Amino acid sequence: MEKGDVVTDSVITEEQPAGSSEQQELMKIIMNGEVYLIPVQDVAEILRPLKLTPVPMAPDHLLGVTNIHGQIVCIIDPGKVLHLKRERGALTAASRFLILRHPRMHLGIWVDETSLLYRVSKNSVPEIDKDNHTHLRGEMEIDGEMFQLLNSQALFG
Repeated sequence: MEKGDVVTDSVITEEQPAGSSEQQELMKIIMNGEVYLIPVQDVAEILRPLKLTPVPMAPDHLLGVTNIHGQIVCIIDPGKVLHLKRERGALTAASRFLILRHPRMHLGIWVDETSLLYRVSKNSVPEIDKDNHTHLRGEMEIDGEMFQLLNSQALFG
């Protein structure tokens, strides 16, 4: 696992090695000032923030909707869903929308920053408990640093 792998917009700058089926890629993201990991396969696209259209009487975690490639996508503040202590950061050059993969819904989350890309053994990644709808899969250590692993599929429920 190389620490210098970076994600810029929708391009992962390191090629996947042959036989990578035993490894999983995790992206380091910052949401509401807190650091998390998200499995790369959960992310369909990384975009610079687009103009959002507010939705009247929507829940407070729904920031608005936007048109991405002809699809209406809801953009949420994951900090409000996760009940994080800090507020979402202001729009900066590092802010991104992560469009999540789902077979039936179009959902994106606002993140303050995308950062490193880690390639780890699949065996070291906590499994998703199908009966537990928590937004966090658990914790894991990479290079001596502890990370919370986001269960992005729980954000759809």
